[in-house]
Amino acid sequence: MIAYPNSGNISLFLLCVKTDADDLGNQVLRLVGSKEVVGMTSSITSKEFFIAKESKVQLDFKVAVQAFLYDGSKYIYVPNKDTIYIVERSYQNGMWMELSVSQTNIKKEDIAGWNL
Repeated sequence: MIAYPNSGNISLFLLCVKTDADDLGNQVLRLVGSKEVVGMTSSITSKEFFIAKESKVQLDFKVAVQAFLYDGSKYIYVPNKDTIYIVERSYQNGMWMELSVSQTNIKKEDIAGWNL
């Protein structure tokens, strides 16, 4: 396999999730929409690590997706890791939207309407 610069190396889903109330009034997460995209992962820099540590946020990695594909989603799902991440920070860098993400404790079963 040949890796090219600026080539996608991760497939993920941008999740549009809404907080809703169930019949008993309990808060539940509801999947409103999703979009499969390809992105490029990278590690966070040491500067980003220390800034996140000061603000008590655990960043796991960064992923860059094409800016026109990013719809403001606050969660992403990485199928090959079967993990849901929250977008802690988004930053547009030219034609790329850079998302700094951290792992959540949310399971697929916790989201109503999950269909991925």
